[in-house]
Amino acid sequence: MSASLIQNASAFDAGIEAAFVARSAPNEAQAAAFDRFSKMRLPNRRLEGWRWSDFSAALRAAEFEDATGDVAIAPSAFADLEPLEIQIVNGRVILPEESTVEGAAFGVIDSMATIPDLETHAIVSLNVAMNRKAFGLQVDDGVILARPILIRHIVDSGAPVFAQTLLRIGVGANVQLIETYEGEGAPLYSHLCHMALRDKARFHRFVLQDTGPRAVMHALCAPKVDGGAHFDQTTLSIGARLARHETVLHYVAENAFASIDSAALLKDERHSDISTYVLHKAEACETRQVHKGVARDRGRNVFQGKFHVERPAQKTDAKMTANALLLSEGAEANHKPELEIYADDVECAHGSTVGALDDDALFYLRQRGLDEASARALLVEAFVGEVIESIENDDVREVFAARVADWLAQS
Repeated sequence: MSASLIQNASAFDAGIEAAFVARSAPNEAQAAAFDRFSKMRLPNRRLEGWRWSDFSAALRAAEFEDATGDVAIAPSAFADLEPLEIQIVNGRVILPEESTVEGAAFGVIDSMATIPDLETHAIVSLNVAMNRKAFGLQVDDGVILARPILIRHIVDSGAPVFAQTLLRIGVGANVQLIETYEGEGAPLYSHLCHMALRDKARFHRFVLQDTGPRAVMHALCAPKVDGGAHFDQTTLSIGARLARHETVLHYVAENAFASIDSAALLKDERHSDISTYVLHKAEACETRQVHKGVARDRGRNVFQGKFHVERPAQKTDAKMTANALLLSEGAEANHKPELEIYADDVECAHGSTVGALDDDALFYLRQRGLDEASARALLVEAFVGEVIESIENDDVREVFAARVADWLAQS
């Protein structure tokens, strides 16, 4: 490949093209994906949906370094749950010693060729181009996994890292998945999760992102939800230099349900972006979404949510709420809730608020003996409590609550 595929390449563009060329011969789908990326480039603030999360600016001058040596891996905060733990360390999948779980199959598989619905997404195209292997999990029909699955994304690299997970949850199955993002990060960490949730299955996904302050990461989960299935997701983001969590959910059959809750706790100059797109294609599906963002110093909280209801999706019931607390003058909150509705028999609503701590509430707590710092912490804890308390698994909820308490203690 003598001529550059990317015109007017930045340092990041040049580095990523060199990394792509250096890999073993790409297949046709990977070459096509890189060609798409080379035309689209990294998302920037001129693009709708990326105005507050400019990956191009964040990565323009990024220069790649040699990969670090062995990464120190501490025990997980979720170890007491005795989960089936899979580690993805700088993109390399490390499987647990136990090779089988009754009713489920897992292992390292070939990465996906593409996701047609996401071919216009530049970072997804780059992920498809750069990946060769993925973690795959298939849960058989009717299986209720007693233990949660824990996927730990552990990243400490001087070069971009790409990972994929492919999940298929069988008819009537019940699965709990915990995902953590850990480590100092990389110039870019990109994770792509594609999931098929079959009829009447229940899937609970808990995401805790707690990376270093200089990390730049993008994680996208794309579930397709069949009839009568339930998809529940709770995300807690501590932010990074730039951290974006995307959920692109499609209802493909009727009477399905999704709960998509998130909270962001941001200080210093950390940036968290929670962006969701829910496509209602089938009748009588229900979505509930709650986001709580807290920012202090120069932290930036971004929330973007869109419910798209197609004409066949009559009797849709979808509600979205986004609330933000700003604890200092330099903090920011940027919200963009949207409804796009083509059906006429629906109940859809969205709401958004941004404000400071209530002075009357602070005064009330101070009058009852709390110092100002303790009173402020108690109010913030109560504010994000709606998201944390929605976690049905007591042990998972305790870990999330402890991380909130740690953040408050450090702030």
